[in-house]
Amino acid sequence: MKAVSSFGIFAILLIALIGILALTNFSPSLASAPAAGTAPLVQQVTPTPPGGDPSEIGSTDGILLMGVVISVIVTLPLLLRKRNKK
Repeated sequence: MKAVSSFGIFAILLIALIGILALTNFSPSLASAPAAGTAPLVQQVTPTPPGGDPSEIGSTDGILLMGVVISVIVTLPLLLRKRNKK
């Protein structure tokens, strides 16, 4: 019975934390809401980045290869462990 009550308390605290975080996300902060009668914030001018696409065709091949290597590293020990237990 103690495990059920501690799980319930944990669930209530988790729901409360999610609710508090959601409410603070939707309330405007004081820095973003300018006060009445004050000057707007000064915006800095940044240069426009040069045009053109810096990416290359096939640049995701390394990412795909790394994903395959990671999946092999994860699944290979699991397969070998099951074979050794039999």
